[in-house]
Amino acid sequence: MSALRASVGTIPVRQTVKLPQRSVAVSMPSFSGLGVSGRLQCGSEGCTRNNIVAFPQNGAKVFAMRHRKRIDRLGRPADQRKALVRGLVTEVLRHGRITTTKVKAKAIRKHVDKMIQLAKDGSLHARRQALSFIYDQSIVKSLFDEAPARYRDRNGGYCRVIAEPQRRRGDSTEMAAIELV
Repeated sequence: MSALRASVGTIPVRQTVKLPQRSVAVSMPSFSGLGVSGRLQCGSEGCTRNNIVAFPQNGAKVFAMRHRKRIDRLGRPADQRKALVRGLVTEVLRHGRITTTKVKAKAIRKHVDKMIQLAKDGSLHARRQALSFIYDQSIVKSLFDEAPARYRDRNGGYCRVIAEPQRRRGDSTEMAAIELV
């Protein structure tokens, strides 16, 4: 072993170099999680921009609750959900009444009202918006021809959701019919 050390020679030892210390002002407290001790602390005047504790920018992910960000997801990814809503709205406007699940009927109600509101407007821009949403061009043409006269005195609520008394066989989901008024 000593022969090996003699042949290699001396190995330089890593030396530490002392750099001048710089004082760094830390403006944010360290992140201690979202437990009881990590909650936002507000003064007696309530939470304002000045007294909210900011989260550090150290790459940590903070998951907050989704308050007031409600959307009916219908158990599908965004692209499938949009296609489902467009298809159901097209069928409601084609047939006047369809039967579907209660959650889907409530989710498409605002889109059906929006299409009828666009038809009452009757402008070229509104027609193009409806054409980009509804799958069938002939439905858009008949909607823009008939809707302004039919819903002239009504300012909203162009469709209604009626709960069906029996649940769907197989998974016992609540059913509802959505129809134009």
